[in-house]
Amino acid sequence: MKTSKFSAPTMREVLAKVKAELGEDAVILKSEKVKPDKGMNFLKKEMIEVTAARPEDVKEELQSGPEFAETLDKTITSEVENRRAPRTNYEIALLKDEVNRLREDLGVIGKHFKYSNLPSMPLELTRLWENMTKSGVESEWATDLAQDALVNLDANELISADAIENYMLNQLSGLIPPPVNRPIRRRKPLKIALVGSPGAGKTTTLQKMAADPAAYGKRKVGIITFDTHRMAAIEQIRTFARVSGSPIEVVYQPEQVTEALNRLADCEIILIDTAGIALSETKKLEQTKAFLELLDPDEVHLVLNACVRDEDLIFSCKRMQELSVSHLTFTRLDEALKQGYLMNVMRAAAKPVAWLCDGQSFKGNIRRFNRKDLQNWVLSHPEFIPAARRAETATI
Repeated sequence: MKTSKFSAPTMREVLAKVKAELGEDAVILKSEKVKPDKGMNFLKKEMIEVTAARPEDVKEELQSGPEFAETLDKTITSEVENRRAPRTNYEIALLKDEVNRLREDLGVIGKHFKYSNLPSMPLELTRLWENMTKSGVESEWATDLAQDALVNLDANELISADAIENYMLNQLSGLIPPPVNRPIRRRKPLKIALVGSPGAGKTTTLQKMAADPAAYGKRKVGIITFDTHRMAAIEQIRTFARVSGSPIEVVYQPEQVTEALNRLADCEIILIDTAGIALSETKKLEQTKAFLELLDPDEVHLVLNACVRDEDLIFSCKRMQELSVSHLTFTRLDEALKQGYLMNVMRAAAKPVAWLCDGQSFKGNIRRFNRKDLQNWVLSHPEFIPAARRAETATI
C-alpha cells in the first residue's frame, strides 16, 4: 500500500498538508509525536507526524479481505455523499488533538492555582513553610506538606509551633527508609563498598569509617581498593593503611578478587574503595559493576558531595543505581550553605542515609544520620524556633 508521511509542529498544520496532497478523503493510518534528529536540530521542538493514504490505495490493499473492504467502501462513500453528518478523518483527528491539548492546559492551570494561590495559613505554619523553602526543600513539596498539616491538625495544634514541627518531622521521617542494622559477624566479614563521582569523598569517607570509633574504629577493618587509575590514590590509601594498621589489598584484575577476600577473611569489616565514575563514563561504570559482582558487598554506599546541586545529585542516584546502591552518604556538609535541598535527593533516591561527614580529620567528623538532622536542616530557623526553645536559648 502506498502511504505518505507528513509532519508539522501542530496537528492542525499537519492535517492541512495531508488534505492538500491526498485530498479530503484521505485515510489517516497513524499519528504520533516524534523528536527531531540529532545534530544541529537539538533546538527544535518535537513534531506531530501523520501517516496517511488515499482511500483507493487502502481499499486495493485490503482486497484479500472482501468484507472489510466492503465496509471501508461504504464508510468512504457515506462520508463523500453526506459531508454534514459524520465528521471527516481530519475533523476527528483535530478534535482529539484539541482535547488532549485542553487536558494538558487544564493540568497546568490546576497546578498553578494549587501552588500559586495558597489558602491563608496560621502564622506558625506559614513560618515553617517559608523556612522549608528557604532551606532548599522543593517549593511544591513544601506546599504539599503544609497543606497536609492544615487538613490533618486540629485548631489548637495549628497554633502550636511544637505540634507543627513534630508533625512535619514525622512526615519527613516517614519518607526516608530506615537503615538496616546488619550484625557484624565473626565468621564472615561485613563488606561495604563506597561508590560515587570523582571528588565526592569516597576515599576520605572510607578512612573515617575505618578510623573513627563512631563508625568502625573499634573493629578489625580490612581494605580493598580497585581504584588503580590514579597512582596518587593508591599511595594515599596505602599510607593510611600503614599508619592505622589496617590490612589492605590492591586489586588490579577481577581474577584477583577471590584471593584478596581470602586474605582478609579474619577481618570483621571489609571496606571497598572504588574509582570515581563521571556520569558520562559508561565503560568505567561497567567495570565497577563487574568488580562489585565478584566482591558481593553487603552494602553499597553512594557517596554524594553536599556542595553539588540537588538536580545533579538526583541524576547521579539514578545513574549509579546500576551498582545496586543500598545507602546514601553525604560529605562536606560543613561547606554547604543549605542542607534542606538534600531532602529532595533523599526523597528521589528512596534510600536510607548511612553517614554524614564533614571536615578532613579522620576522627570526629563522621556520624550516623538521625531525626535531629532533619530538624537542623529543614526546620531550625531563628524565626521558627518555638517560644519555649527561644527562651531556653536566650537563657543559655
